[in-house]
This record gives sequence, structure tokens and C-alpha cells, in this order.
Amino acid sequence: MIKRPKILEVLIRSEDPAADQAIASGLPLLGSEEQCRFVELLVTRSREGALEILPELFDRLTPEAQARLVQHTGHLFGALRSTVRSANLQTRLNSLNIIRRSRNPRLAYLAAACVHDGSHHIRGEAAHTLLELTELHCRNYTDTTDLLRDACDGDSALTLPIIQTLRMMHDERQQLVAAIRDTLSHFESHHRPEVLAAAMYLALELEDALFSEGILRRGKLNQAMLEVFTTSPSPRLASFTYIALRYPELRRRIVSVLSNLRDPAFFAEVIRHHWLARDPSIREHLAAIRSLVWLADGFEAAFTLPASVAAMAPQWIASLGLASDQKVRLLQNFLLIDNPAANRAAVWELTRIHTPAGSLALQGAADHDDPAIRRLADLECRHRRRVDSRQVRQVRRNRPDEWCGLLDKSGLNEDFESFWVGFERIPPHLATAGGLHALKFINGFQTQIQVKLIAQHPADRARALKMLIDLGLTERYCKEIFSAANDSVSEVRGLAIRALGRLGDGTSRRILERALSDPDPSVQAATIEALDHIGSPKRAELFQQKTQSASPEVRAAAIAALLRMHVPAAAMALVAMLKDERSEHRSSALSVVEQLNLHAIAPRVAEMAATDPDERVARIAQHLQRRLKRSKSDRAGKINENAGQSPQSINLHGGISL
Repeated sequence: MIKRPKILEVLIRSEDPAADQAIASGLPLLGSEEQCRFVELLVTRSREGALEILPELFDRLTPEAQARLVQHTGHLFGALRSTVRSANLQTRLNSLNIIRRSRNPRLAYLAAACVHDGSHHIRGEAAHTLLELTELHCRNYTDTTDLLRDACDGDSALTLPIIQTLRMMHDERQQLVAAIRDTLSHFESHHRPEVLAAAMYLALELEDALFSEGILRRGKLNQAMLEVFTTSPSPRLASFTYIALRYPELRRRIVSVLSNLRDPAFFAEVIRHHWLARDPSIREHLAAIRSLVWLADGFEAAFTLPASVAAMAPQWIASLGLASDQKVRLLQNFLLIDNPAANRAAVWELTRIHTPAGSLALQGAADHDDPAIRRLADLECRHRRRVDSRQVRQVRRNRPDEWCGLLDKSGLNEDFESFWVGFERIPPHLATAGGLHALKFINGFQTQIQVKLIAQHPADRARALKMLIDLGLTERYCKEIFSAANDSVSEVRGLAIRALGRLGDGTSRRILERALSDPDPSVQAATIEALDHIGSPKRAELFQQKTQSASPEVRAAAIAALLRMHVPAAAMALVAMLKDERSEHRSSALSVVEQLNLHAIAPRVAEMAATDPDERVARIAQHLQRRLKRSKSDRAGKINENAGQSPQSINLHGGISL
């Protein structure tokens, strides 16, 4: 034991490669501190024989020595090329461990080579290593480019370092792409889903490899890609999502997964990659996305997205195949948030939606904080009024005036496809007056609607029901609506319930009363509105039970209905809901105040705008406060003009202090 340090000193001073090999072989016998010191010495000398021994012993080194060796992976490239092909299984595993922990994409080709190893264990470790290197590179690539984008503003001295950094990242990415491309070309032999996932992360560079022309190989890859996307849709798959929409064999399943996904991080990344939709072959297929559960809440996208992404979201929403009324509701939420860029993007997209709902939303934007938004909304509203006033009615032979007016005002033709795409553009008063003529003057209208009502895609069934409601044709399709009230999709059931509210017969009442216990809150809320619309004699009793519902949507609908019936207890229920500790309930209560234009509760709204702990609720209250003030001044003006003829309003006071 006394001579050991002297032997080590001799080996350290020796220039013979055998001395380095001897030191390396004895590393497992040393303590952690000595291991770190001799690892540093060996990698500094970089003699090939000793460096090849280090990966062999990696699993027997202390964690500190392992970390020290990984820090110097740059000296081990040659050694790792040899050790990944070692006859010893543990040596190959050690080499992959070093490659994974190095986080160096330039070593991806070695992991790719191990994917073809004879050992199943090695193939699995190599595939995991390749996927981890890809994930790390994608994360670092995004973070670095964001930093460089911020750093290049106003400092020309940083131009050269930025260019060098970008070039280095580009080279690393190309080496990673080359390694994955080679491994993917032999997918039939290894069938590793990790390799496919890594290729999907880099779909922009590997589209040709992922969607190869070979029919058999492409079928296998498509099935495997769908399994990866369905099992764990990572935000890294945003670019793949857009590219996959080009291919019909993937599009339907991709859209189905997106429809039920609720991950805000995934959609944030999808919105960041919306620039890919500039490709016409991608942009035209975004319309296939006709429903998203993530957007069902309405406020989720506006209030949870990062500020930079929220500014891009309105354009992305406008490009989807959502119903125009839903787009309007979503864009209105982007007018509520404290984000000027998102506010302006939202009002700009509203100017592109030429529907009654879009025009109404623009009128509401007239009281926005931003003067630029107020000016744009005002200009667009005036433009639409001028267009309406100058509209020249086309001469149509043997057509009623209300039908001609409907076609002219909405810009539709006498064919089913035109109505199917643009019936939301029909003003409500013209839709109910001229809707019956659609059955007479549009060839095959009745048959086409019946086909849509039983379509496989829920969005088609829902749209058909909404079309019947808007055009006032529900009485002609009673049996189909009764059947739709039992649909497996809650959105379809909710629209069927709305349609039943237009029918109002005994069968409809019985279905509606049963629907009050539907498991979906949105269907219950629609049922309350439908029963209120048809004037069910039991509605006051039924609605009282729902004023304490755990669902804010149901609770708000019940309170609004009771207020319209002038039930005194409804005022107390509304005040309690405005004071509820749950922000979703306070937000829904504010929607009741806006819906019924309740000026009596304006002081409570002002208090919420100033003190509510939830930013979302406070912003809604601020906008509602301005609208109530404007509505009150408009009402005062009408009272002066009409000499005492005031508009109808619900009086909340009833002896209750608000």
C-alpha cells in the first residue's frame, strides 16, 4: 500500500501508451476523487488505447467520474466508434449511455448504427438514445433561436456570432437528420417506434422518408405513425400535424385525435407553426378540423396561451373549419385579454367574417380600450352598412320577395352546397321568413339534409341541425330531431334540444324534461333554454333545482330563465353566483348580466372589475361595465326621444340590496 502512490507517479510521468492503459484498467480500484483526476489526465493525453478502455469501465466508475468523462466526450469520438461495435454487451451499453448523456447530436450516427445490433436490449437502448438526442436538440434549437431573435435587435456587433451559432445548429441538425433517415430506411427490420417518433419530430426535413412511395412500406409507416400520434401527441409533433393533413390516409385519424385533445402546450406549439399553412396544400385541409374540445370552454385559448402565441391564435382560429359563430365567440375572447397584439389580430379577423354575429361582435368592439381597435371596428361597421344600403336586388322570375331578399343579403345561390357553406350569413329575420322557400327552390334540399343528419361525422350532424333551426324548418324534420336528441355526441344532442324548443309539442316537452338529467352540462343548459322558450308550465319548479348546480353553465341558464319569468328568488341566486368562490361561476354570472342587460347590478360589476382575484373575470367585468354604461346612456337618449317610452328591462331590486 505504501508503494502504490509511487507506482502511480511513475505511470503518470511515463510517455508509454501502456502506462495510460494500466491507469485506465485500475480506475475502478480508486476513490471518487482519484478517479476524476485520472479521467481528466487520460482524456487530456487522448491516447487511443486508454480512451477505448474508459467506455468499457464506465459502469464501474463513480457518478462523479462518469460525469467528468461525459464532459469530455469530444475526446472520445474515435473510441466510441470502436466501442459501440464491441463484442461485449456491457461495453456497447456503456457507449450508448455516454452518447445519451453527452447530449451531442453529432454522435447520433453511432446510436443509429446500434439500432441494427443483434441484441434486442441494445436496439431498444439505441432507439431511446436517438429519440432523447432528438428531443434535446429540438428543445435547444427552439430556445436558442428565441434568444438569438431577441439578441439581434439593435446590436449589429452580434451579427457574426449569431450567424456562426445558427450555422453550428444547422450542421448539428443535418447530422441528426442523416442518422435518423438512415435508421428509418430500415424500419421494417427493427420496428422501433422511438425511431419513428424522432423522425416525426423532424418531419419538415424527413417528409420524403416518412411518406415514401412504396405502397407496402408506406402502409406500415402510416399505421406506426398513427399509433405514435394517438398514444402520446407531444408538442414536438406540431410540424408533423400540419404535414400529415396533406395525406388522406392520415388526415381523418389526425383530425379525430385533435378534436378530443386538451393539451394547451400542444396547441401552443401548433399555433407557433401556423406559418406552415401558407402552403396551399396544407391550408385547404385545415378546414377538416371542425371541432376542438380544447376550444369548447371559449376562454382556454385566450387566457392560457403565452402572450406571443396569443397574438398568432386569431389567424389560426380563422383558418380552421369551425362554425363561423364559434369563431366569432372565440375571437371576442381575444378582445378581452390584456394583449394589444392579440386584440388587434382578433378584430382584424372579425372584419373577415361577414355574418350577422360577426357584425354584432364588431359593434361590441366599439367600446374597446385601444383606439386603433375602436377605429377599425367603426370603419368596418360603417362599410357594411353602406354595402347593405347600396345592394341591388337581382331580378328573379317566379320567386317571392322574401326569398330574393334572403339570397341577395347573404350572397347565396340556389344550390344546397352554397347554403351548406354559408347559411350563417343569412340575417335572422330573413332566415325565418324565407327559409321555407329553400325546400321549394333548391333541388334535393330535403334529401341532402336528411343525409347530413345521419352523417358519420358529428360536425355534419350538428351543422345540419343548426341549419334547420336557423331556417325555421324544424317542423319538417320532427322524427330526425327526436332521434338526434339521443345522439352519442353531446354537441349534437344540445342542438337537437334547441330544435325541440322550436317545436313545442307534447313529445318535445317530455323529451326536454328527461333531458334535464343529461350527463352533459351543455345539454342541460340547452334544455333549460328550450323549456323556457316553449313556456313549459313546470319550468319554474324545474329550474329552481338547477340554480345550485355544480356546473356554471347550467346554473347561469337556470338563473337567466327565472329572471325572465320575474321570479324574486332568481335575483338572490344571481348575487350569490357573482360572489361564488369559483371563478367559472362568477364568469358565467357576468354573462347573465350582459345577456339580460341588468343595469341594476352595475355597481357589483364595477367592484368585480377592480377587485376580482381572477384576471379573466376582472377583464370580463371591465368590458361589461363599459357596455352597461353605453347601454344606459343609449336608453336615456331613447327615453328623451320617445317622451317616456322606455325599453323593457328586468328589475332586480325587489327589496334586495345589491
